[in-house]
Amino acid sequence: MKSAVFSSAIAIFAALATALPTETADNLVARDHVKQVINSSAVVNIREDTPDTALGVSDRGTVSRTDGKHNFQALVKFDIPDGLTGSKCQLAFVHPSLFDGTSQIQVFSIGDANIENATFNKRPFRDQFKGTFHVGWDEAKVIDGSGLTFDCPAKGAKAYEVVSVGDNNDVIWDAPWGGLRVNVL
Repeated sequence: MKSAVFSSAIAIFAALATALPTETADNLVARDHVKQVINSSAVVNIREDTPDTALGVSDRGTVSRTDGKHNFQALVKFDIPDGLTGSKCQLAFVHPSLFDGTSQIQVFSIGDANIENATFNKRPFRDQFKGTFHVGWDEAKVIDGSGLTFDCPAKGAKAYEVVSVGDNNDVIWDAPWGGLRVNVL
């Protein structure tokens, strides 16, 4: 009797294990395959409660929302060096200094890298959805990575908008070493 129960349990676990999706070498990028990391060159926080006030460049990125309002969003700029044409780039989020609530953020490309004087009401247009992250203490987990990997752009500045997912959420990071970054693959 015990061996029949044990055999049945093994058969169930084996069936469950084969039903799980498996990652392939084609869709995984090992950390040791990152050739270069490009940290942010500027972070500008924009605040819904003071929509016409430029907060300027900061050494701390803040993304939050409370009670369906009081949005803080961050515009993040990268200076892409020469010589990356033909390589793949991938957005990643690492090492927050604080996270609470849903701990989820979304990233969008924006239409202009001139972010230094941006306000909540006057900022570059939101262009393309890049992905959604669930932030933890080390590297954030990718929830939706549909646009995170892309052809590296030519030399120059590129910027992104980081926004809260869900309500009563806070994600804060110290730039340039934490937060959104570009990995060259």
